Amino acid sequence: MFSTTLLLCSLAAQATASWPDPICTGNCSSVHDPSVIKRTSDGTWFRLSTNGNIAIASAPTLTGPWTYQGAMLPDGTSIQVVDGQQIWAPDVSLIGDTYYTYYAVSKVGLQISDIGVATSQSLEPGSWTDHGSIGIPKSSNYNLIDPNYFRESSSSPVYFSFGSAWHDIYQTSLSSTYLTQASGANPANIAYNSSGAIEEGSYQFWWQNGSDKWYYLFFSSGACCNTPPSLAAPGDEYKIMVCRSSSPTGPFSDQVGNSCLSGNGGTLVLGSHGSNVYAPGGQGVLYDPDMGRPVIYYHYVNPQVGYNFSDFLFGYNYLDFSSGWPVVVS
Repeated sequence: MFSTTLLLCSLAAQATASWPDPICTGNCSSVHDPSVIKRTSDGTWFRLSTNGNIAIASAPTLTGPWTYQGAMLPDGTSIQVVDGQQIWAPDVSLIGDTYYTYYAVSKVGLQISDIGVATSQSLEPGSWTDHGSIGIPKSSNYNLIDPNYFRESSSSPVYFSFGSAWHDIYQTSLSSTYLTQASGANPANIAYNSSGAIEEGSYQFWWQNGSDKWYYLFFSSGACCNTPPSLAAPGDEYKIMVCRSSSPTGPFSDQVGNSCLSGNGGTLVLGSHGSNVYAPGGQGVLYDPDMGRPVIYYHYVNPQVGYNFSDFLFGYNYLDFSSGWPVVVS
C-alpha cells in the first residue's frame, strides 16, 4: 500500500507539472457536462450541455468560436420525475443517419432520477423529437444520471453506462431501436469506490497502438460543485480518472493494477492545476479528424471568474495514449 501511494503521488506530480491550459474561444461559459460531436454533412461542431433544457452551441472548429444556438428541448422533457426537475448531462452520438442524445432528468440529491432520449437528423434547435424514458428500472443501488452510449463499430454490440454515488457506475445494453434498454438486460456494476468518493460521469472510449488495444472507462470523482467557504479539502474536489480493460465490459483496473470495482481503483488523468483550473470533470473523449489526435473535453471552474453554477467553463486538451494510458498534453 505504501509503495502504491508513493507511485500515485509521483504520477500525479508529473502530470500536474505538464498539464496545459484548457482550449476554447467564443461561448465557453455556463457549461456543465458537455457532449461534443462533429456533424458529418458539413463539418460543423456541436456542443450540448446541462442548463437551459440542454443548451446547444456550434462552432466551425473544435477550438471555436462557439456560438449559442438554442435549447434541445425548449418545452422540457416528457418525463416527469419530480417538481422542479432539471435536464442534465446530455450524451450525443450519430447512429446510422440519426443523432441520438441521451439525457438525465433529476434534481440535486435525488435518487429517483430517470434517463431519456431525443433524436434529430441535423442537431439544430427545433429539430429534436423527445422519446421519453429508455426504461432502465430504478434501483437503490444506483442513480439514473450521466448516460453514455458506447459502440466500437457499426457491427459491434452497444454498451450503455450510467450512474452516480450509491454503487456508482453501471453498464447495460440497448434495444435495436436504441430508444429503450434491451429486453432482459440487467445493469451490472463496473466501477465503485467504497471509501465514499463519488464516481460518476462515465465515458467509454477505445484506443489501439499497434496490436495493443484497450477499452477505457473515464469518470469524474470527488466533489463537483461546492462554493466558498464550503470547498472540498484539497484533492477531494472533482477530477478526471480512468481505468482500462481488454474488454468493453471489464473488469477495469487502474495503472497500478487496482480493481476499479472492488479495489477503489482509478488513475488520475486531469485535476486542479495552476490558478485558473479547479475541479475539472463532466468529461468526454473523441478523435478530432481535423488534427488527427484524440481529445478530452470537460467543464471546470476558474476561481478568478467564480464557483457558481453559471460560472463553469468549457475547455479541451489533447491526449497521448502511447504509454497505454491517456496523458493530457499540449
